[in-house]
Amino acid sequence: MRKRWVHAAACSMVLAAAGFSSASVAQQEADLLNYVVASDRLHTSGQPDSEQLLALPDQGFDLVINLATPTSPNSIPDEGRLVTEGGASYVNIPVDWRAPTYEDFQFFSGILNQSSHDRVLVHCMLNYRASLFTFLYRTVHQGVAPEEAYEAVAAVWEPEDQWLEFGHMVLGRHGIDYRLP
Repeated sequence: MRKRWVHAAACSMVLAAAGFSSASVAQQEADLLNYVVASDRLHTSGQPDSEQLLALPDQGFDLVINLATPTSPNSIPDEGRLVTEGGASYVNIPVDWRAPTYEDFQFFSGILNQSSHDRVLVHCMLNYRASLFTFLYRTVHQGVAPEEAYEAVAAVWEPEDQWLEFGHMVLGRHGIDYRLP
């Protein structure tokens, strides 16, 4: 009888610890600036700080794609090292805020298409570039309805000017007739 009680107590402790761990990870993710879950695999955010970058692999992210330039405000100079030290992969695609290009999108798409990573965080300074690139990827390469995929963008911002033009250009090149709101 005592053995069963000890076993039950041990199981309860393990479950409680697992629940606490899950809640802790969820809280850490929620603390990321403008954090959005676009899909089970693709998550987007603004610039994580150094502590958050170190924690990403422990949160299950095995690939981090940074779309900000190294000179963006609040950029972390050793971001790649912080992410890879934890065991995740890291790619920086420095997308010029004033002039995003189709080549930027092709490179981004190529990385995701060739990736076997289960959980990816795409980020930039404020989750503007990241959310739009992820919307375009999901729409163009994963066949997600534009209206559905756009919800992740709308949760963060309303693209204007060069970003509307860029979005329409990418969608048009892939024969997708959708006007960004």
